[in-house]
Amino acid sequence: MDSSQLRPAHESSRSARRQDRQQQKKRKKTVWIVLGAVLVTILMGVGAGAFWLRGIQDKMTGDPVAQEQVDEKVKPQVGNIVTVLLVGTDQRAGWDSARADSIVFVRADQAAGKAYMISIPRDTRVEIPEHGLDKINHAWAFGEAPLMIETVSDYMGLPINYVFQVDFGNFEQAVDALGGVEFGTETGWTDGELGVTVRSGVHLRQGTEALAIIRNRSWGGRSGSDIVRVGVQQEFIKAMIAQSVDSYADVPKAANVVASFVNTNMGLGKMLGLGKGFAGSELEIETATLPGTPQMIGGVSYVVPDEVGKDALIQAMLKNEPFPTEE
Repeated sequence: MDSSQLRPAHESSRSARRQDRQQQKKRKKTVWIVLGAVLVTILMGVGAGAFWLRGIQDKMTGDPVAQEQVDEKVKPQVGNIVTVLLVGTDQRAGWDSARADSIVFVRADQAAGKAYMISIPRDTRVEIPEHGLDKINHAWAFGEAPLMIETVSDYMGLPINYVFQVDFGNFEQAVDALGGVEFGTETGWTDGELGVTVRSGVHLRQGTEALAIIRNRSWGGRSGSDIVRVGVQQEFIKAMIAQSVDSYADVPKAANVVASFVNTNMGLGKMLGLGKGFAGSELEIETATLPGTPQMIGGVSYVVPDEVGKDALIQAMLKNEPFPTEE
């Protein structure tokens, strides 16, 4: 990604002292914090009764039938290592169904104090069970969470224990619930579909403007590049995290908003157990995007994965080593 196109709030004009304090806070959070204010609440031990937390869980577990189908595809957690599939979905005007907009494979090792996040570009060309070679995000359109779990697990060659679905169609509600998120962009543009103008520079972004930023497919001058956009989404989430933990009074409200569009098969007891296990640890978080090359095949634009690069990321993750740097 062209770093000049992106300037997260925690790297902006705030003082060095404030930056250091925020970085220290971030290191103490677990990888679960990327799932939003719900897990910030749980893992940070913000005061809340069990009744309130169960209300959050009820919102997140969704349809019992759908949960049963998900449970058939996930694998039980073994030891201190847990894997999570994080899927951001979006549904726009004219679409028959929701589509997977962001796909992230997460692996956290409590004993090693390490967590790894691998973003998979939505246009990555993979084998989808019973559907053949196609864009990986189509797995959600074909079979929602169960088929997406199976597809990602097969392609990565790794089991998935839990899945979190975040509906980006309601993402702007989460941003507004937090009072907005400071985030910088080098350029500005107008999103005709959303009817909002994205301002250049560092600004407090409200919901609609934030949604336009994470939906933008022209970052770094590479129109249509999902690889670039995934990186922008990661940076926006990081900014959201760094700023939300400064205002504990707003977390319960934000958590309820987030929970209304987050679905997961992870129960409250498991969330609390993981939070307790990781609490206070200096967790090292590695992030990477699955490498690939944009290519037209049969008149359709795909990202053809770099299998060697993918295997290198997976091996580093399994050995608890740093991800290889891009050349």
